[in-house]
Amino acid sequence: MISRYCHTSPSRFLLRSGLHTSLFEHARVLALCFATLTAIVVGGHPALANEDTPQRIGVMLFDGVLTSDVVAPLEVFGVAIENEIIEGYEIITIAPEAGLVTTHEGLTLQADFGIEDAPDLDVIIVGSRYDMDPVLDDQDFMAFVTKQAAQADWIASNCSGAYVLAATGLLNGVNVTTYPGGEVWLKLNHPRVRIDIDATVVVDQNVVTSNGSLVSYAAAIELLKNIVGPEQSQEAADTIYFTRLLERHGLSNS
Repeated sequence: MISRYCHTSPSRFLLRSGLHTSLFEHARVLALCFATLTAIVVGGHPALANEDTPQRIGVMLFDGVLTSDVVAPLEVFGVAIENEIIEGYEIITIAPEAGLVTTHEGLTLQADFGIEDAPDLDVIIVGSRYDMDPVLDDQDFMAFVTKQAAQADWIASNCSGAYVLAATGLLNGVNVTTYPGGEVWLKLNHPRVRIDIDATVVVDQNVVTSNGSLVSYAAAIELLKNIVGPEQSQEAADTIYFTRLLERHGLSNS
């Protein structure tokens, strides 16, 4: 009825109905029309609303995760988003279950979502822990990562997080790195993965992998550069004093 009222002038509707209404009825019909138009303008058409959906960067958490593996991308992308260096992105944390997660170093982090209610991701980042067996043996967690990584624009890992991505099959034929010493396990269990032993950060196709630990900061900046461009990634690096650190110690971000 509302849509029909909105396509018919109130006076013509009242005349055709033969009702002798008050001005109050007139106002009620106009209010219904206005409410409907407001809903269309504010709420938007579903197809238009999708254009405003942010690109989601998901950092995977689990108990015992190494702090820097996940804090580095959270800080780099968080700074870029909050300082409006990049727009249209959000970064979220996901664990087997929503709630608190304790890192290996004892830091407590909050997982925004569990794997059961997490939204689809455009970028997925996986960290590591010293004993990866509980992660690799968690079928629900691995199924989630496999599904999200397969449809993501970019996938990334730090340290032995490469073991998780390798288990999805998405690293077959891809050049990657992992933590120094972890190459042997990775090659024995996933022989189709190409390992660059000497590299700290490797970018191949839509995959970014790193040694982990503090190198995770370099990996996050490299990932940011590949997603949005060198100018924005450089600004983020400058903001967290990463560039200053490299310059003062004669290091190179490569």
